Amino acid sequence: MKRNQQRIRRFAGVRRVVIALMAALAACGATAGTAGAASADDRARVGTVAAPDFSAQAEAAGLSRTEAASLQARADADAAKWGGTQVAANKIRVPGGELILALPGEKRARDLGAAGGAGAAASCPYTYVCAYSGPDFTGTELRLFTCDYPVRIYWSGTGSWINNQRAALTAKFYDANGYLGWTSPGGYSEDRYADWTWVYWLSPC
Repeated sequence: MKRNQQRIRRFAGVRRVVIALMAALAACGATAGTAGAASADDRARVGTVAAPDFSAQAEAAGLSRTEAASLQARADADAAKWGGTQVAANKIRVPGGELILALPGEKRARDLGAAGGAGAAASCPYTYVCAYSGPDFTGTELRLFTCDYPVRIYWSGTGSWINNQRAALTAKFYDANGYLGWTSPGGYSEDRYADWTWVYWLSPC
């Protein structure tokens, strides 16, 4: 009888040790699982690239927070429409060229991404063809520099353009069907009051 009681007590002790060990192992597993989940979350965060914030650049150019937000909304819409990537507060790199937006309250575009940051009133650089959404080189400016690469034009009505290339190079204007509708004179040439209504594509040369 005494021997049976000792055996029972010994079994009960072993049972308590086993239960304690199992509880400890379970706790370790839960901690490891939590750590694994945290690591996965950390990896996800590291793999996500936040969109650049250009609000400070816009405010440094004299825009209020409301104006900076309005400019960013326009940049987002144009980047999506033209299939481009924003590289400055008012500048979008598009296939075949770059788009520069006029700041709120201003008629002419100025490049905030240029050296110095303040951006003087934009002028069409040499070797480029520049198209403008408004007459007399106002509004949004599209700078093109890739030959035989027609870029979609999303404006209509009266705008303007500059061909600031060599004399031998002409800008080509295409209609909705992709047909060449008109060829500009060689550089330097310009039209301060051009009709964009029929133009769907523009290639600098």
